Amino acid sequence: MSPIDDAIDAIELREPGASFSYRDVAKRFGVDRSTLSRRHQGKSKSIAQEAQQRQLLNPQQEAEIVDYIERCTRSGLPPTRQMIKNFASAVAKWDVGEGWVTRFLHRQHDHLTPKWTRGIDRARHVADSKERYEQYFELLHSKMQQYEVAAENVYNMDEKGFMMGIIARSKRVFTRAIWEQKERTAAIQDGNREWVTILACICGDGSSLPPALIYEGKAGIQSSWVSELQAEIHEVFVANSTSGWTNNELGLAWLEQIFDRFTRDKARRRWRLLILDGHGSHVTSDFINFCGANKILLAVFPPHSTHSLQPLDVVMFAPLANAYSQQLQQHIQRGQGTMGPAKAEFFSIFWAAWSQTFRRELILKSFQATGVLPMNAEAVLKRFKNTTPQQVNGVKVGERGDGDSWRQLRKILDVAVVDKDKVEAKQVEQALHSLQVKNELLHHENESLHTALNTRTKRKLRSKALDLQRSDQQHSGSVFWSPYKIEEAREREVTKQQETEQLQLQKDTERELRAASLRYKKLMADEAKAERQRAKTERDEAKKARAAELSARRAAKQQQRNAATSQNSQDTHKTPRRTASRKPVEKKTRRRGVVVAESEAAAAPTAPPPPPKTTTRGRTIKLPQKFK
Repeated sequence: MSPIDDAIDAIELREPGASFSYRDVAKRFGVDRSTLSRRHQGKSKSIAQEAQQRQLLNPQQEAEIVDYIERCTRSGLPPTRQMIKNFASAVAKWDVGEGWVTRFLHRQHDHLTPKWTRGIDRARHVADSKERYEQYFELLHSKMQQYEVAAENVYNMDEKGFMMGIIARSKRVFTRAIWEQKERTAAIQDGNREWVTILACICGDGSSLPPALIYEGKAGIQSSWVSELQAEIHEVFVANSTSGWTNNELGLAWLEQIFDRFTRDKARRRWRLLILDGHGSHVTSDFINFCGANKILLAVFPPHSTHSLQPLDVVMFAPLANAYSQQLQQHIQRGQGTMGPAKAEFFSIFWAAWSQTFRRELILKSFQATGVLPMNAEAVLKRFKNTTPQQVNGVKVGERGDGDSWRQLRKILDVAVVDKDKVEAKQVEQALHSLQVKNELLHHENESLHTALNTRTKRKLRSKALDLQRSDQQHSGSVFWSPYKIEEAREREVTKQQETEQLQLQKDTERELRAASLRYKKLMADEAKAERQRAKTERDEAKKARAAELSARRAAKQQQRNAATSQNSQDTHKTPRRTASRKPVEKKTRRRGVVVAESEAAAAPTAPPPPPKTTTRGRTIKLPQKFK
């Protein structure tokens, strides 16, 4: 705390009503009197307070975010930079940038540290429990004491796969111009994805057994694969399988030809302990029977726990993978990216990495880190002891606040509190900030949980019976199925599910194609209809134009005729009428008559007499027009 802050605290802690002098207090603490009076009266602030005032979140809110990050980390979900950005944006009611996250991590470097990490499977996270590990260590250590297994007879065996041309993630140095132009943003790797598996085994005394390499191949071991292998220098065993992975036969062959061969004489008929995972090739009946017949104790790790309990996984394999990537990078660099690793070069690259990694001190560290040797379960269980985090000075309230941002809360506080330099006012301010931050973080967490719950509810699948394909040779009504048979049934179920999904995908694709075809036809029909409508509109407009033109022409002609008629009328009135010189001759019209032959006239019947034209009383009968 600075002297000026000490002086202000001395003034605040005086007896109520006691008089004081700014000059005396300033002289006692060695500060300027005017600065002390302005700071105490709230007229000015320190540089740190001014900087905090300009921050998007105040120190109290940032401390709450740090506590929330700690809770997330303890639950197995350490947040990413983007998640921290979302937390801060929710609290500040403002979208923060990447720069804020960087400055936040810099300010909280005592509490937070960014690290590269790998994801852990959900099954591993669920199995990562203190109770299971306690049971494992209790059983393991009790058996080691019961059978008096010495450190030189404790072994851990596991397999690890390598893709020949794949380089692990690494930091590189680029020239700024090339990087900014995006001309090159990654290093060249060969991309060869041929698989090679190694079977590694380490001992509690710091030694290791010769590694066993399993190449991917069907036609046996090729001479080019082992061209650089020298028997007097390299102690290694080689085999092949169609997939490049181990299987039941190779697992048993390793136990008989490598493990028993290299550990039997050192054990001197004492019990040996072999710790391994529950892989199918490690726990077959032949494997277990051989161990029982040769005084080999088998200890199998709990499911999904090798990332915490297996010495090879915890300490050895990561340096081996890094060393292999370095050797592979050097190999590619020597060829300037033109020569990738093949099976012929794999052994030399791998052996250099193996010799660099499997050293005595690292092997001893692996057994110590996993609590096997010396027998110390706390080496693993200590990370389950949750310590209560130290609270920062101030009020820690876990209730929900009103959700206002820091600036809004400060405005409310400035209006409500008169003397903001009092201890009580500072406590109220801290409580408000704590309420607001926890409210936003809990709201954010609640929404995330709701989303996860809805997703999990939607994807629940009904359990199905395994297709175990019972043989006709089994006469008993009940059958005990081996893990191998169950695994086969699971694989068949997966294959069947994949075929079903493929068929469904095909149906969906066909349905989408049909729908697209219908949409295309409808689109073409709509376009044709629109084209017809447009043509009809053009025809109607042309017809109207022609009709208007014709009407105009007719009107013009009518106007011309009217003008001509008017002119003729005027001319007629002006011209005197001419007297006829003679009477016009009437033309005689000739009418045709019908001549009837005499024979026909004689044969024709006599026509009836015409009706009388007068009545009996002498009145004239007028014949109707229709009878005339």
